[in-house]
Amino acid sequence: MNTPGNSVNPERKIHPIAGIRAQANVRQHLSNERTYLAYVRTAIALISFGVTINRFSLFLIQSRRLGMQEELGWSLVNVERAGLGMVILGITMVLWAVVHYTSNRRHIDRGDYRPRPWLIWTIAAVLVGGGGLSLLWLFQQ
Repeated sequence: MNTPGNSVNPERKIHPIAGIRAQANVRQHLSNERTYLAYVRTAIALISFGVTINRFSLFLIQSRRLGMQEELGWSLVNVERAGLGMVILGITMVLWAVVHYTSNRRHIDRGDYRPRPWLIWTIAAVLVGGGGLSLLWLFQQ
């Protein structure tokens, strides 16, 4: 029975295995997009927090509630620079996310995508190193 919604067109017939591959490909592309969006959310958070830190340290300096000579374990000028660094890190992360997404998309389309464990280890090492340096910076006397 051929109804308009149920018509069989031999030119549009999809091989069952090709349909499965297309579905798997769609899942990989959607997963790639979710990863990209996670990077973008993290970058937005870094940029926002960096701007907040930067502006608040400037507010404290300009309102003269805390003088530049007062020591609190860290200098407000250094805090201002840390905020600027977070903004730069967030912008860099957005650019890297676009490159990473595009590269993964190309590999998925070609069917030769392979995960890159060295990238995971590199990111982990940078974060652990940065966290360790942050602890040293926070607790320096």
